Amino acid sequence: MSKGSVFVSGACTTLLLAVIIGCTPHADPASPSGASNEEPMQSAASATSTQHTQQSKEELVLSFYKDSSLSDEAKVRHITDHLAGIHWGKMNEISEHQSMEIIDYLYKQRALVPSESFPNVIKGTAGLDGALTEEYDNLMEDLFTRDKTTMIRALANMDKTNRVQGIGGIGYALSYRDPKEVKKEIQQWQAGQQLTTAEKDVIRALFAKLDNPY
Repeated sequence: MSKGSVFVSGACTTLLLAVIIGCTPHADPASPSGASNEEPMQSAASATSTQHTQQSKEELVLSFYKDSSLSDEAKVRHITDHLAGIHWGKMNEISEHQSMEIIDYLYKQRALVPSESFPNVIKGTAGLDGALTEEYDNLMEDLFTRDKTTMIRALANMDKTNRVQGIGGIGYALSYRDPKEVKKEIQQWQAGQQLTTAEKDVIRALFAKLDNPY
C-alpha cells in the first residue's frame, strides 16, 4: 500500500472514532433524570412542613411533650416556643386531661425555660381554671423572680388583655409571700434600672395586685 493510501486510511479511522465517541451518551447532572432524584427529598420536606403547619398549638405541644427522644432542655424549649395562643381546655380534650401534667412538667423544669420564651408563657393562659391556674401562676411568678428585667419588659410590650392576665397571675402567686418583702425586693431591683413608662406602669399594677390579690 502506498504512503498516501495509509495516510487516508488513518485519517478515516480517526474520524470514525471521533464520530462514535461523540455519539456516546453521557450522564448530565442537570438533566431531568438527575433532577428526579431530588424531587422525592423536596416533596418529603414539604410534606413535613405542611404537616406541622396543619397541627394545632395543642397538638404540637403534646407531641413535643411525648417525644422521648428529646432532652428536657430541648423539650422545654420546643413546648414554650408554641405556648402563645394555646387553649388548655382544648389540650385536655385531645390529651385525655394531661394539661396539668404538662404544666407541672414545665414548672419542675422552669430553670430550663429560656428568657426569650417569657412572652409565649404570658400568652399561654387561655383555658386555665382552678388548680391549672394556680400551677401556671406559680410558673410565671418563678420566671419573674428569676429575671425581673425580661419579664417586666415582656409584660410592658403585651397587648392589654395578656398584660392584665400576666400581672394578675404573677401578683397572685407572689401574694403567698410577705407582700411588704416582695415590694421591697422589687424596689431595690428597680433602683438600679432605667425603666420606660410602660414598665413602671407594670410595676405599679403589680403592687396593686399584691395589695388585693383576689
